[in-house]
Amino acid sequence: MMVGAALLVGATVVILGACLLLVILVVAVRARRHSRNQRDEMLLSPLRPPLITVASGEDDDGAATEELTWATGVSRTVLDRNIVEMLTKIRGVPADQLVRVLEVHGAVDAAVADLTSRSTVRRARAAQLLGLAKAEHTVPLLVTALGDEAMEVRNSAAYALGLIGDPVAAGPVLAAIGAPERGLPAATAAEALQSMGVGISEVLRDGMGDPNARTRMVAAHLSGERSFTRGLPELRRLLDDDPDVTVRETSATAIGRLGRGEDVAILVRHTVDSEPLALRRACVIALGELGDPAAVPALATLLADADPRLAELAASALLTMGPDGSSALLGHEDDAAVRSARLMASLQRASA
Repeated sequence: MMVGAALLVGATVVILGACLLLVILVVAVRARRHSRNQRDEMLLSPLRPPLITVASGEDDDGAATEELTWATGVSRTVLDRNIVEMLTKIRGVPADQLVRVLEVHGAVDAAVADLTSRSTVRRARAAQLLGLAKAEHTVPLLVTALGDEAMEVRNSAAYALGLIGDPVAAGPVLAAIGAPERGLPAATAAEALQSMGVGISEVLRDGMGDPNARTRMVAAHLSGERSFTRGLPELRRLLDDDPDVTVRETSATAIGRLGRGEDVAILVRHTVDSEPLALRRACVIALGELGDPAAVPALATLLADADPRLAELAASALLTMGPDGSSALLGHEDDAAVRSARLMASLQRASA
């Protein structure tokens, strides 16, 4: 028993010692960070007035911008770091002036070099800086970075390409979603592509034929978001035939935003109870978006559907279709789905 007690005491001492070392380490890290922040504040203090002048858009004669370019040594490093942070919030002429400071300081050239650094953090920060600086000449390098081994670098490269907005990068960004083992998150790619203008419409059409389901989904989603009507044939094909239900739902939503009267039939075809419930709901919502009275008979039959939510969506869609839709609701005033749809419509009108 004495041996067991001694072992217990020893283990307790070791644990307490480890906890004490951890506390000391945390305190030391915080003290170092505080000291570094104080040093940075001191170094930045003389440069803060011209920096504020530029950031606030009041440097009409460029004198404050010129003053910032004179920074040297550690002060320049601290200043550049603050400028990069400001560029995430500032646009227009002030942003252009701050970017000029970075260019004069060589920060943009240094970021280009850092894209091939052995440090993941440096590569990611370099990509972000190039995007914030709108360094169009680095688009090919950022496209290459989309295949980086580190996810954070790939995300930063896509973010940067979105900020630069060159549609030349649209194809590589979309293709990066389905890259084996080094894929780009669909949301990250979609956000980057949103900023690339109308020049990406053909890329999205091609993307709807990609073997990767996430790529097809993003292409379909953005076609609807950007109102690229030339993609309607591909969206109809995806809704009818795609093996992935999420792609089909996304295509139905896009058709609701872009479609025409001829699209009522295809959407109605996929509201039948043999289809997946999520797809049926998406098609009913899309019919409401289209607002074509030709959909009234099909929607009216769905008021009695076994799924309460689908019935409510059908009622909501009918409420958008004028007299024809209102007539279809006669006799269903006491249905829970219709009451709920009317309540939601009134709340939306009140908040508009």
